Amino acid sequence: MPGKPFQSKLEPFYEFIRESRSKRWSYQKIADVLTREKGLVVSANAVFSFVKVRAKRRSLYALPPLESPPSFPAATTKAREFFTSPSTKQPHETKQRPYNI
Repeated sequence: MPGKPFQSKLEPFYEFIRESRSKRWSYQKIADVLTREKGLVVSANAVFSFVKVRAKRRSLYALPPLESPPSFPAATTKAREFFTSPSTKQPHETKQRPYNI
């Protein structure tokens, strides 16, 4: 693409926006202060988009696949019995209807 890359008009106010968000100011309040005190007409949505694009990406936390079953220490045999399924399934009791209709 020819020409200069796009740069946000909010870029000179990066530090002000960062400090305001750390003080838990709303995006609307930041936009109002920028309009009133700095002379920059901007919407709350523009401030939100500016912050969102520059925010650090959160990584997706996922557990690695289980390669082998975990080994339980000998002291925790009760835990092993609790977490293993019973070898024989017991049949479910069927609920009898109160009336034969």
